Amino acid sequence: MRQIPADKIMLYGITVIVAVAMTPWLHKIPRTKGRYVPVQLAYLAFVVGMLGLVPEWVQDELFSPAGVLLVGTLMPMYSSIVAAVSTDADDDLAWLQFWVASSAFNFATEFMDEITAQLPQAGEHWYEFEFFFTLWLVFPLTDGSGFMYEYITKPFLTPVAQKLKTQLEGYVGIILTVVNTSYLWIVWFCFVRLPEEQRRFLVVGLGTVYPIASSIVAISSGDSKNGTNTSENQKKKTSEAARFWLVYWATYSILFIAMDYLENFVGHIIGFYSLCAMATLYLFLPMFQGADVIFRRVLVPLSGQYENLLLHDAYLVRIGMEESIPEQHRERVLAKASDLFKASSSKKNT
Repeated sequence: MRQIPADKIMLYGITVIVAVAMTPWLHKIPRTKGRYVPVQLAYLAFVVGMLGLVPEWVQDELFSPAGVLLVGTLMPMYSSIVAAVSTDADDDLAWLQFWVASSAFNFATEFMDEITAQLPQAGEHWYEFEFFFTLWLVFPLTDGSGFMYEYITKPFLTPVAQKLKTQLEGYVGIILTVVNTSYLWIVWFCFVRLPEEQRRFLVVGLGTVYPIASSIVAISSGDSKNGTNTSENQKKKTSEAARFWLVYWATYSILFIAMDYLENFVGHIIGFYSLCAMATLYLFLPMFQGADVIFRRVLVPLSGQYENLLLHDAYLVRIGMEESIPEQHRERVLAKASDLFKASSSKKNT
């Protein structure tokens, strides 16, 4: 069995400790939307210093798929879970902006491994770029994801995303209507006949293109600066849509990590990517609500956020009660309801 050198073990330990210490601050530090130039210059100086001063063997371990996974997936996933169980809708939108930018970048560079395999020099410093770019997106003070939303996504991609979302929803409806179980095997047969790389690309596209478009629409609808006047009911629907897609990205990250790892061993098996495609559909199709199931039963307990989830559910109950009670009776009825809940709790404790 190959032994890992002590210095590498120490590096891994320090990296994990720093990541664990930093993660809770990601949703506590106000995000800046990247508007402060001195902060961006300081980050650029930090990048240059890291590349120039850090020993090469440390860079090889840190600027690697594992380092990118830690910074670009695991840390944001935890912060997304915390945001999804909170009652503040703004943090939902902020982390949704990250997933839009990160997922679009990952999908656009899906063939980078193939390129670096053919042209090693082209990918010599790829992981350094990917690591620092992802950290720029994540870190609240640089807030690259907010910057990209304000200056790229919002002005140029939001109108396209709305049309794309509508078209894709129409295609999905047609497929669900026409392709019943008797014809589904034809679709599956055509899919499995594709080369392995194309099957993977289609599965990744299935899990990113429509969710990215829907996430952009949810962000733009919830943006308080979009210049539109929305009713309370519309705000609630927008908040629910943003939370739905935030929960989806957190759970899809787990699926993508599993697929990315297992395909090295079983990717050649015909049914592997078919299972990944079905799991992706299970997560985001409304008829299944799979992402919410995985989120509540797996991710929330593992992250220690179960009590906050209950508080979030209680908050939604309160909002529902307020909407159902006429405004002239609302204050008095809510006060009596509060006394009723307190009395019920007291009886259980005695």
